[in-house]
Amino acid sequence: MDHLGPCLTRPIGTSVVSGGIFTALDTLIGGTPLSLRNWGFYSGSIYAYNIIQCPMEVIHGRQSSLHNVASAGLLGYIGVSRGMISVPFVNPYFVYGARYPGLIGAVVYGGIGGALATLGGKPI
Repeated sequence: MDHLGPCLTRPIGTSVVSGGIFTALDTLIGGTPLSLRNWGFYSGSIYAYNIIQCPMEVIHGRQSSLHNVASAGLLGYIGVSRGMISVPFVNPYFVYGARYPGLIGAVVYGGIGGALATLGGKPI
């Protein structure tokens, strides 16, 4: 349980900065207006991605890229199911024509999370 406190507070700074970077990129590339709402969405999503892994790390006693897969997959499922995010690398007609588009979002975002964690040096 000693790991849980720092696990919940450590990603705050990273989430704030990363949220700002993603908001700036979204404004420059996507043409989305610069707003605190967008910054809050990106920062909150990155923070949620990190803290969802905390209980898994406490239970297993170590970090694992599979935790990243589960965390990103869960957020991808929720985001796509609620229409908050789209699925990268997949044709939108395929995604939204599917019976369960959230599952496609879970697979794609979970794969991205796992790939980035593995490339970052996390063990499986």
